[in-house]
Amino acid sequence: MARSGHSLRARFLSSASGLARRERKLADHWENAAVLRYLHGRDAFAGAEELGNRLISHLAGGWRPTVREIHELEDACVHACTLDRRQHPELLRTARSSGSRSTTRSPIVDQAELRWRIRRDLTRLTLENALAGTGTTREAERHLAPWLTHAAAVLDTPMSIDGLEDIAAQWRGRRAPYMLANLDWADVIIVEAIPRVRRSWWWKLTHGEEPPPAR
Repeated sequence: MARSGHSLRARFLSSASGLARRERKLADHWENAAVLRYLHGRDAFAGAEELGNRLISHLAGGWRPTVREIHELEDACVHACTLDRRQHPELLRTARSSGSRSTTRSPIVDQAELRWRIRRDLTRLTLENALAGTGTTREAERHLAPWLTHAAAVLDTPMSIDGLEDIAAQWRGRRAPYMLANLDWADVIIVEAIPRVRRSWWWKLTHGEEPPPAR
C-alpha cells in the first residue's frame, strides 16, 4: 500500500513539473495537504486538501488559478498546520496546562458583555490583518468575521436567555478553529442583565465599548 502511494506520488510530481509556475505552486500545495491528510491521517489538512482539489479540477478546462486563489490555498495550509499542532500537542516541546484560563475576566456574562466580547474578536482580527496577518487570521477574516459582524448586529436588540445561549454556543464553535491564543474567551455562562455603574466620560475614553463593572 505504501509502495503504491509512493508510485502515485512520483507520477503526480512528474506531471506537475510540466505545469506553469502558478499551476505548479497550486499542485505543490495540494499535494502536500493530500499526503498529510491521507497518508499520515492528519485531519486538520482536510479543508486545505479539498480546496486544492477543487481548484486543480478546473485545470483540465484550461482555467488558470488567480494569485488571490493561490494565496487563499496558502493561508488554508498555514491554518491547517496551526490546527494540527493544536491537535497534536505532543509535537511541541511545551504545552500550556489545560486547566489554566488564558483570561482573568469572569465567565459570567450578560448580553452587553457577550456583545462586547464578540465585537472584540472582530476588532482583534481586523487589527491583526491590518498590521501583519497570518494564514490563520486571514482565513478567520474570510470565514469567521462575517458571522461575528452579523452576531454583533443581532445582539443590539434585547434577547432572551435561550437566544443568547444559542449565539454563545455558535460563537464558541465557530471561533475555535481560528482564535487559538485565547480559547476560553468564549467559555461563558449567560445570565440576566447585570446592573452596572454608569459609563462615565472617562470610562468611554479609556475603555471604549467595554461594559463597566457591576454595581
